[in-house]
Amino acid sequence: MNQAAGERFESRRAIAQWFFVNGFVTASWVAHVPGRAVDLEASPGALGLALLGMAVGSVIGMSLAPTSIRLFSAGRSGWGAGFIYALLFPLPLLAWSVPTLGISLVIFGVVHGLMDVTMNAAAAATEKSLGRPVMAGFHGWFSIGMVAGVSIGIAALNNGLGVAGHAAGVIGFAALLLLTSLPLRHEARSDASVAKSGGAAIEADMFILAGLSFVCLFLEGAMADWAGLLSVGFGAKPEMAPVAYGAFTATWAGGRFIGDRLTAQLGDTTVMTLGALIASAGMTVALIGATPAWVAIGSAVVGFGLANTAPILFRAGASGDHSGRGLALVTGVGYFGFLVGPPLVGFMAEEVGLPRAMILVVVGGLILAAGSAAFASRRNRMARAAVTSANSAKTSFVAGAAGELQRNFQSEEGDIKDERKEHTNAI
Repeated sequence: MNQAAGERFESRRAIAQWFFVNGFVTASWVAHVPGRAVDLEASPGALGLALLGMAVGSVIGMSLAPTSIRLFSAGRSGWGAGFIYALLFPLPLLAWSVPTLGISLVIFGVVHGLMDVTMNAAAAATEKSLGRPVMAGFHGWFSIGMVAGVSIGIAALNNGLGVAGHAAGVIGFAALLLLTSLPLRHEARSDASVAKSGGAAIEADMFILAGLSFVCLFLEGAMADWAGLLSVGFGAKPEMAPVAYGAFTATWAGGRFIGDRLTAQLGDTTVMTLGALIASAGMTVALIGATPAWVAIGSAVVGFGLANTAPILFRAGASGDHSGRGLALVTGVGYFGFLVGPPLVGFMAEEVGLPRAMILVVVGGLILAAGSAAFASRRNRMARAAVTSANSAKTSFVAGAAGELQRNFQSEEGDIKDERKEHTNAI
């Protein structure tokens, strides 16, 4: 393996570890949420408001990412934010009231949002250097980190490790992964030079991608919060509710590890469109079957259908605007959809019941499929128009050049005739 290939392999391995750390630290905090609610005697409304602090902070951090990329590069920013994110893990665990919990989560969220955008930008740059799709695999490692974080966290807390011991373990493990995944220096300089184009306006396509990202993460959020309760609504015991969400998570994570191969063979548009239709069909099966078993099966189908949409959208956002602002827009709007999805389903469920409210997932999948196909068609039309324009310009240039050559030839021919005439008169 030559030096360039070795560096690309190291870059890919390092970024995969950053994605794992992001998911691991985030999910490790999630494992503490029930305990924090009890410790602080927080009502559901107060706790929900405090938890919203992380979302607010994440949006702030995402808006800071383009500047960080321009100043330090995507790789350095992602790695540095990851280290700070891990070190801040104890902050919400030390909160002594609901307001301080909210404030600590805003700070925690800022670094999370910054890491999210910058590591995705670094992943897009690595994918470009490799010349083949690898973004879905990176997101697969994020999903594995989520599963590991929440599983280890619950096990640790239920077996007497304690909050302090768990926090120390999370920080130590994250630090170990980050210290063995340093960003490559020459990649950092390259990223920084590219990001200096940050003054240009964001392309209209980025707003379309942001809309698709909103729908995609809206569906993911709805499944994350309501799949288990839908199973209970159809007769499952409360302790069996996690089975449906577990089925969704398993195929959602696993699908990402084959997503790059699917994308390489079928293309982004086909994977997104078919995936959205599969997700819609999965929830349709769950609602028609109306039993816990069918809900689990349907949730697994939804997870597989949605697995690769976010990675594709994030890749497109990063490749369309190297300053990082396009990616920040796509991830920020998508994250907002993830937050809006669960409460909107909840509001509808109060009015018409949860099964009917989950029809939003069916409709959302259809909207995502139609939007993906329409966006691809728009890009194809723009590409054809660009080619036509370039060909017209080329034809005009050739015609103009030919005309100029003909005029020069005629002028030179006239000069020769005049010289011959003058020579004849002189004789």
